[in-house]
Amino acid sequence: MDTNSIISLLSEAETYGSELPNLECKDARGGMPRDLWQVISAFSQKPGGGIIIFGVAEDQRGKKLDIVGVTNIAELQERVSNLVANEMSITIRPEYHMVEYKQKTLLAIIITECPDQFKPCYYKSVGLPNGAYIRDGSTNRRITDAEMRRFIEHAEQLKYDKQPAEQVTLDDIDKEKVKKLLLKKGQETDRVAASTEVNFQRMKNLAIADEFKGIQLPTIAGVLIFAKNEPQQFPSFSRYIIRCVTYKGSSVSTAIIDKADIRGTLDSQIDETQKFILRNIRTSARIEGTKRIERFDYPPQAIREIVANAVIHRDYKITGTYTQVNVFEDRLEVFNPGCLPPGVTVENIKYAQVSRNEVIAALLKDMNYLEEYGRGIDIVFSSMKEYGLLDPIFKNTANSFRVILPGSRLSKLNERQLIIWEHLVEKDKITIKECGILLPDIPRTTINYDLQKLQDIGLIRQAGESINTYYIPAF
Repeated sequence: MDTNSIISLLSEAETYGSELPNLECKDARGGMPRDLWQVISAFSQKPGGGIIIFGVAEDQRGKKLDIVGVTNIAELQERVSNLVANEMSITIRPEYHMVEYKQKTLLAIIITECPDQFKPCYYKSVGLPNGAYIRDGSTNRRITDAEMRRFIEHAEQLKYDKQPAEQVTLDDIDKEKVKKLLLKKGQETDRVAASTEVNFQRMKNLAIADEFKGIQLPTIAGVLIFAKNEPQQFPSFSRYIIRCVTYKGSSVSTAIIDKADIRGTLDSQIDETQKFILRNIRTSARIEGTKRIERFDYPPQAIREIVANAVIHRDYKITGTYTQVNVFEDRLEVFNPGCLPPGVTVENIKYAQVSRNEVIAALLKDMNYLEEYGRGIDIVFSSMKEYGLLDPIFKNTANSFRVILPGSRLSKLNERQLIIWEHLVEKDKITIKECGILLPDIPRTTINYDLQKLQDIGLIRQAGESINTYYIPAF
């Protein structure tokens, strides 16, 4: 990153009046901050790393950044160099840039992401887990025990999609499909191959196959994408399906209208799952000039991206459940086994550029099923906005990740009403008292207004009487 890029990033932070997911500001007029190791640790775990700029003070009360400058740059750089070289669990070699900005001299330090095998990077004098930090949005927090275990597992083992496929041979790989990919890659790079033969070395170069204990075998990624027949025919791949269900109402307790278990290679699963969703959502029409224009209730681009991301980023080590797609009358939900990969959070998902399945992601990107890293999520947000719908909702738990695309009715709700609605759908009913617990600082009159609004647009209905009054979904 050059000086102009650093200045541009700082200018963006000034506009927002706060730090950014990949930018931390430090005053440093009193010397090197004592907690500097925390942001160094956090950025070293973060996909893409981050930048620390000394000479910028954050005024949290005024929600602004003050450019104060740095006068002791040589001493500051020396102390930082000692910290990253000797006091962290891995030697970090940052880039240093002196930046002139608004007639002040600043010191920018670029911290790059450390290799997976060395994560989590931590402050040696504190040790693990207290000495390792994670970047959450524009703040740093201590790594949790669960995150630490995932980092260690991530570092010590081979990527799961690079491991050998059980009970499968190279004869089970569709060589013609591999050949098409090789030809496509050659055309895109203007390279004409001397031969189009699909041999072991070429498959190894693509990580479709490898040699394991002296035996040439396909990898898990190779079978999932290039199997001649459905990968699910093999016992170890039988759970890699996408279970799609369309419900009549707003919860799984309503009648099922359509359902399908999508099998096949990953590219086929993406295509067929999108077809399932599109045939199960409504279309609306409007007149533009003299033409009648029809469109789906949800942007197809957003549907494609969340389905592709579910397939590409699911945790394939988990075989006890399926990827699930639920089409409700007011929203779409995609549920994936496994939480977000280490270093990725709900807050930084738009900026994070990481996949637990590097081979699958690379191959499907070559096959045009994955946008440039990070751009796919932007497409989801922008296309939902174009349709006048709410932003997608991300929910990350210890063992699953769920994406919700709110429909037009939910997009009429404010944040409070959406919280009430989500709780009601999960629990099948809600009381005034429970609303007060969910929204502790909201007056009762406001909660009553929110419940009435939900009734007016046909999402809920009142049941019970007097003190026993409660609300249920209106389906």
